[in-house]
Amino acid sequence: MVQSESLQIYWHDSHPIYSLCFQPLSETNQNTRRLFTSGGDNKIRVWQLNESENDGKIETIDFLSSLTQHEQAVNVCRFNKQGDTLATAGDDGLLLLWKKNETMVKEFGVDDDEFQDFKESWAVWKRLRSGSASNAEIYDISWNPQGTCIAIASLDNTVRVFNVDQGKVVGHITEHNHYVQGIVWDPQGEFIVSQSADRSLAICKMIYEDNEVKGLQLVNKILKSELPRRKNPGEKELDFDKSKVTFLFHNETLPSFFRRLSMSPCGSLLCVPAGVFRNDEQTDASNNNPEYANAVYIYTRASLTSNSNKPVFSLPFLQKPALVVKFNPIMYETASEWVKAPYTLVFAVATTNEVLVYDTQNTSPIAIAGNLHYTPITDLAWSQDGTLLMISSTDGFCSYIHFTDNDFGTPLKDQSIPILTKELESQSQSQSQPESSQKASIVNLSTGAAETPNPSPAKRSISQLVSEAATTVGKEKLKRRVQPTLVTSDQPK
Repeated sequence: MVQSESLQIYWHDSHPIYSLCFQPLSETNQNTRRLFTSGGDNKIRVWQLNESENDGKIETIDFLSSLTQHEQAVNVCRFNKQGDTLATAGDDGLLLLWKKNETMVKEFGVDDDEFQDFKESWAVWKRLRSGSASNAEIYDISWNPQGTCIAIASLDNTVRVFNVDQGKVVGHITEHNHYVQGIVWDPQGEFIVSQSADRSLAICKMIYEDNEVKGLQLVNKILKSELPRRKNPGEKELDFDKSKVTFLFHNETLPSFFRRLSMSPCGSLLCVPAGVFRNDEQTDASNNNPEYANAVYIYTRASLTSNSNKPVFSLPFLQKPALVVKFNPIMYETASEWVKAPYTLVFAVATTNEVLVYDTQNTSPIAIAGNLHYTPITDLAWSQDGTLLMISSTDGFCSYIHFTDNDFGTPLKDQSIPILTKELESQSQSQSQPESSQKASIVNLSTGAAETPNPSPAKRSISQLVSEAATTVGKEKLKRRVQPTLVTSDQPK
């Protein structure tokens, strides 16, 4: 049974919480988890979540430690995949790398009374600066899969890549024209994708020498794309025979510091928040403003490799802007339905006031949690086993959604990326070319090509599902669904 709850403790003394993450551990106890939070009090705090053995409800929370070397608000905290190094960054422009001390050590600036409550201590291993004259604030960071480099998104419109061991910048781009508010490193190590308040999505390809990152090169910058139009203003049914080139993302007036995008653990899907779906037709004679709808846009890996601006799917008509997307780290055995993959992916979308959880089996959210916070959501974090989703907010509180072991299916026995990639390629080669001229409803992740499935009374296309959902809007207000919409059927092969 899915359950959610807001945890009413003073995580950061009533200050906003801007980020949170779980520490990956080689040996985990499903009933105790280590959570790290960062906030407006300039601190990172360490917690142990103790869950009930019966229903997974968080019964108690133990405070373990506080990390206090930042001088201003801490906007983001992220562990490397190996789980031994924590990276934090914030408004002071510092990128700090932390390691746990083997013994209790009182750091400079820690109050004596507070230190008495510590169960463990952490020390700064590396202190890195962006090197810019302004020492610009850092909004988001992302580790590479090997844990040797970190990409940062800065307020000075720049993306930088640090080599951790060398402690220096090994690559950067300055192609954005506004704050960079989100960044993600491709799990396969080929791309870095950043999102900015200038309404753009920058795709950068990594440059390697002797298996070390030596730089990055901008290969595509996405601002606009050709999208289908609504059949009639105000309606949710799309006309795929009519399209218009339009901006894909919100401008700088979006009320959030962050646009946290995410890639699937296999690197096959990229989900981008802060999307906007525009209908240029006026809704009525008295309203001269164009109508906007909020969306999340989804790209396949083939979209990135072919420099395509057009998203393959969208999650349209969200009530509020989407601010954060986070993929579940676990892949599940059942083959996907609306994307052609031999496994199921799960991801969560946080708008300003609710969290929607999707999988690639269903065209509707499998869970929606709202009214958990009074102010906008800032970050999401999945537990290592994929059953617990933590949520942070500027109201100073955290909440969670707990899933049972069978809510998403059976986890794949082998979660390694290379094997999954080979499985995708072999499945792609074994598929015959589609003979139907109808609109495609399934996208092959390995090629990006849309394919039309064989007719079956038990299966309907995405466009049919969206059309049916649109006709029932207003009739079942208590059963609101936000469904993936096929945006294009002619993706590059």
